[in-house]
Amino acid sequence: MRLSTKRAAALALLLCLSASGCSRSRDAATDARTLLSPTPSPSPPRNENGGPKVESPLPRPTGFVNDYANVFDGESKSRLESALTELKEKSGVEFAVVTVETTGDQPIFEYSLAVAKGWGIGPKDTSKGGGLLLLLATKERKWRLQVSRNLEKDLPDEECKRLAEESLKLYREGKVAEGVTKYVGALVARLEEARGFKLSSKLGGGR
Repeated sequence: MRLSTKRAAALALLLCLSASGCSRSRDAATDARTLLSPTPSPSPPRNENGGPKVESPLPRPTGFVNDYANVFDGESKSRLESALTELKEKSGVEFAVVTVETTGDQPIFEYSLAVAKGWGIGPKDTSKGGGLLLLLATKERKWRLQVSRNLEKDLPDEECKRLAEESLKLYREGKVAEGVTKYVGALVARLEEARGFKLSSKLGGGR
């Protein structure tokens, strides 16, 4: 993805965190890691990463944080955007955060895959960086984290789930933006430790 540049109150939003989570399906047709690693098929049309073109259910992103459910206030969104921009610059990892009110009649797993495919998250050169998509559906009270194949060693499934659980208290208090920021911060801290870089932007959620 070539990324350019409150209604949170009383959202019991992500209390069913355990119902969703990091994508680790072994079905090749729906495997997020396969999705975020471009395939060599020459069949047109292609997305920016060289993979098969898939239509995203959402418009083209305007940054790393696309808040269609109005979860973030201006300051928190700006802070998160700045940190994710720096993450891309220092590590090559593209981390997109998306909130929507609903995925309609489409399961969040399939919906988030379509967004990730359509946006082409992650660098074209899969030996560098990687791609992450965190999508939240507030009406369904669900979330999904898509992790590219070249990041799964640094972000194993159980660790992703453990880090997500640390935000539960904030979600229960209706502090959805804070909970999301804490989770993103924890994932970034894990990558900092694993890949040997350091961001000047601090999001919290580190160890």
